[in-house]
Amino acid sequence: MVELLSPARDLACLTAAIKNGADAVYCGLKDLNMRITAKNFERDELKEGVKFAHDNNKKLYLCTNTVIYENDLKKLEEIFDFANSVEVDAVIVSDLGAMQLAREYGLKVHASVQCNITNSLAAKFYSKFAKRVILSRELTLNQIKEIRENLRKDGINLELEGFVHGALCVAVSGRCFLSSYLFNRHANCGDCLQPCRRKWKLINEHVDGTHEVVCEGKYLLSPKDLCMIEYIPQLMEVLDCFKIEGRAKNADYVMRVTKIYREAIDSVLDGTYKEKLPYFKKELEKVYNRGYDTGFYFRDINKSHDFQYEKEGNISKYKKIEVGRVVNYYKKIGVAEIKLINDLRVGDTILIIGKTTGCVEEVVKSMQINHKNVEIGRKGENVGVKLNHVVREGDKVFVLLPSHNG
Repeated sequence: MVELLSPARDLACLTAAIKNGADAVYCGLKDLNMRITAKNFERDELKEGVKFAHDNNKKLYLCTNTVIYENDLKKLEEIFDFANSVEVDAVIVSDLGAMQLAREYGLKVHASVQCNITNSLAAKFYSKFAKRVILSRELTLNQIKEIRENLRKDGINLELEGFVHGALCVAVSGRCFLSSYLFNRHANCGDCLQPCRRKWKLINEHVDGTHEVVCEGKYLLSPKDLCMIEYIPQLMEVLDCFKIEGRAKNADYVMRVTKIYREAIDSVLDGTYKEKLPYFKKELEKVYNRGYDTGFYFRDINKSHDFQYEKEGNISKYKKIEVGRVVNYYKKIGVAEIKLINDLRVGDTILIIGKTTGCVEEVVKSMQINHKNVEIGRKGENVGVKLNHVVREGDKVFVLLPSHNG
């Protein structure tokens, strides 16, 4: 059975992932992970996250996958010692020395996508250190099939993990130097400023000193996001783990994408996948995306590019607006009291996000002020909303509205 692996930048995302069907989550501490600009976990939060995962029979993997310099070694030892003490299920590592060190600390190792593993010989080498390899993003589906077949022929018992959804980088397996060169912010240490997502100008300079502008004001280096929801059966045949990108993303992204890929995997098993596919695609349009593409999986068949070119950033057909905060939850009657900072209407779809709640989605079917039904709650008012999910005081409330993007 394929494992579904979801990202978590904080405890709210971790909770959302597990409650919506993730088999495992991956996250990072404040140091030595490839998303240091994201929120990330404090040590006590990681301990809490591991406990929550294990209490729900799920796994947690810790990212320690940056380039490791000499002055990082002491910090790496401290992280591995802590990871072992809180019983993380594996560490995701790209540095060979770090892999060996992790084993000395009794930790299971997953070889990071940063290793750029593109063939069975390389995978076989990493199997000396790792129980799983995260394959290069640049592989086609047919190449992954060959790798799997050749590993089996050689009797190598190695789990293969691949990305199925989320942002793609213009660089080979994310190993980019553009941010470092331009801004001294090191992408390979998790501190990328993403200059690739900006507008660029392409100029053709001639030997006689003249030049021509080939392209100006386009997003030349910004790939579309990966979305493999239409190819779940094919991927289940070759991968042991489906990985969702997004450790910098919000809990609502984690909730929805996890939920849809969980349902897709299960629907393949129960024979309902084809009939549910239109619903899956529509739901994924609701999360942040730069337009969707199949990345490199079919590059040997389809040669078309996967760049946005004309648009910047999110083209989702929906936008999320904060409307308030839960100030009370009356468990016996299932009603949340929400202090509004923007208007809320009956019929609105809301997202409620919190550390323990994770992310839940509800349609406002009725609303009351002072025990009287109202159709609209105005900014500054406290409203009571009947819910199907348990929420908590302090949870943030957002409304999901149609956008003019796309």
